[in-house]
Amino acid sequence: MGDLVRRADWGARPPKGRPKDIAAPVKYLFLHHTAGPDGGPEVIRSVQSFHQQSRGWSDIAYTWLYSPGSRTWYEGRGPGVAGAHTRGYNTLGHDVCILGNYERDELPTHAIDDLAEWAHWHGGTWGPDQYIPHRQMGETACPGRNVMAVLDQINVLASGKAAVDVDADPEPSDEDDLDYSGALTYEKWQERIAKGLRHV
Repeated sequence: MGDLVRRADWGARPPKGRPKDIAAPVKYLFLHHTAGPDGGPEVIRSVQSFHQQSRGWSDIAYTWLYSPGSRTWYEGRGPGVAGAHTRGYNTLGHDVCILGNYERDELPTHAIDDLAEWAHWHGGTWGPDQYIPHRQMGETACPGRNVMAVLDQINVLASGKAAVDVDADPEPSDEDDLDYSGALTYEKWQERIAKGLRHV
């Protein structure tokens, strides 16, 4: 399944404000991709900067992040904390965000096993043992067509069944009113940084 790198070890900035707890067991486990580069702590710090500086969120959006290239997991906001990943459901679920762009890139075979093992562990610890794709909850391509192509396989490996239903009403969180528009994507933000138009 790979190692888990804690916030302090990837150099996380502190959250802006007090984190909001969510009740356990959580109802859902959502799946995202960054639509940016895969990589290590530098990429995670860049994602956090994008979310705090450009989006106006209190912290990196995700509960956990996963790098297929290194088979490494990263603690985002961490479990039991409301994120800013899935509008209307941030106080009802955790999420995993895969580093990379899976509209364009293929998901490595080993990542299927790693993601399934994580969901299986999550099921025994927090409740849900299947992923719900971000695109099921809103108008987005996330987590990318190449992840969608293997998502049933991941969920079957994790739990023995492929379909996940969402039966709860949305529950708005404090960060739902902030920028989810996608007008400035992570990739475009990185281009601006490269051109010296924005400091991380």
